[in-house]
Amino acid sequence: MKGRVGLLMAVVLALAAVPAEAHLRTAGAWSGATRTPVALLSGTDAAGSASGLAMVGRHDIGGRGFNADVWVHERYAYVGSWGFSDWNTGGDQRFCLDDAQNGVAVIDTRDPRVPSEVSRLRNPSGTSAEDVVVYEARYGSRAGRDIAVSGIQVCGGDRTDTRFFRGLQVWDVTNPANPVELARLDTGCCTRGLHELEVQHRPDLRKTFVYASVPTSEYADSGSPSGRRDRAGRGDFRLIDITNPAAPKEVSNWGVWHDLGGPPAAGLGCDPDAEYGHSVEPSADGRSAFLAYWDSGFIELDVTDPAHPVHRTRAAYGPTADGDGHSSNFDEARNLLFSADEDFGKSCGSGTEKGFGYLRVWDWGAEGAPRQIGAYKTPNSSGTQDINAGDYTIHNPLLVGNEIFASWYTDGIRIIDVADPANPRETAFFVPPSENNPVKPSQRGTLTNAVQVWGVAHDPVTGLIYASDMNSGLWILRRTG
Repeated sequence: MKGRVGLLMAVVLALAAVPAEAHLRTAGAWSGATRTPVALLSGTDAAGSASGLAMVGRHDIGGRGFNADVWVHERYAYVGSWGFSDWNTGGDQRFCLDDAQNGVAVIDTRDPRVPSEVSRLRNPSGTSAEDVVVYEARYGSRAGRDIAVSGIQVCGGDRTDTRFFRGLQVWDVTNPANPVELARLDTGCCTRGLHELEVQHRPDLRKTFVYASVPTSEYADSGSPSGRRDRAGRGDFRLIDITNPAAPKEVSNWGVWHDLGGPPAAGLGCDPDAEYGHSVEPSADGRSAFLAYWDSGFIELDVTDPAHPVHRTRAAYGPTADGDGHSSNFDEARNLLFSADEDFGKSCGSGTEKGFGYLRVWDWGAEGAPRQIGAYKTPNSSGTQDINAGDYTIHNPLLVGNEIFASWYTDGIRIIDVADPANPRETAFFVPPSENNPVKPSQRGTLTNAVQVWGVAHDPVTGLIYASDMNSGLWILRRTG
């Protein structure tokens, strides 16, 4: 899971050992392991800004661009690679990294001031590896080994092109400088592939599972005998047994059409047909799964019996919402769900709420059904304009104690105090300097907005915060004050 770690005294001691860096505006940025100063661009947004956070180190990942999510494990950062093949144009619009640049970058941050790349987890040609999770195996013959799992999607052609692998890729990264691929699990034709995933152990079963989403598995496809994009007739949620990392196997799936007979809510805003599962958040004991089901809100499944998921309840959007449920984190102690709407601020009808996507807080134990009790918007996300070519929507929330660390695209990293869940308040932020998409000019139009912070991670031992920017690479931050 991404978050819910306590802040221990070890964090304070480790932070004291991290050399202080000047704030971003005065120090500039550092490129790769050479610590060469990079001139900041002019203008408030272009130059970057920070409050309560300072840069410790940075790595530009070879200037490849198209960076995706970030994970940190044993002081190594793992940064995924983005790619895209348009869902609706038959793959005519394709954005893929070259084979030499693709893969999950493995970056040694044991000295956070001078991070260095040590290896790549290469994904197959014509695919992307956006989401990655690294964990220590707890059960089976590889107990004690460090395992990385990544979601693979097609970006080099049409989603129906069976030449491209799509699904789960598994690595042994016990030696991060010498990763060994263990297995692949194909999620099948004809979706783009496995989009987001999380990993959770089940002590009661002595098993470990991947909680994954394969979006639009249930969308209509005239080429499919079943009328669905997934030819096997499966839903968007996939539960995968990864106890033996060398032999992952899908044990169940769930979808709104497959299991409810249809979406529980109509599409909203700009995406009236949006009825797909985007991501999954497991509970701490692994017995519940919280599905971000775009315009159908957030759906809880009981997966106590992994082979038979059961619908439990749902958090529904209000009548003026734009939907776009992207991801979430669950607070076990307070029975709260913190959710993120990935809404890029398009205006779709007079009755729809305006502005970009933001953080919502749901009381999951409310009588009758979960209900929203709080929200937080950055000043930019409250607007309706594309300010300075920015995407001011939240992307991924990360729960750390009583705080949410949120990646917010052009608004960078925001730290939000949620001790009072009805009144979240921002306490710190970091916006990196603006950099143009470094990929070849023919693909530059895919990322016209310069600051694009995709992911955020937190190291509970050092207290350091990691941010992945789609254009500029990896940023390592510390708290100040």
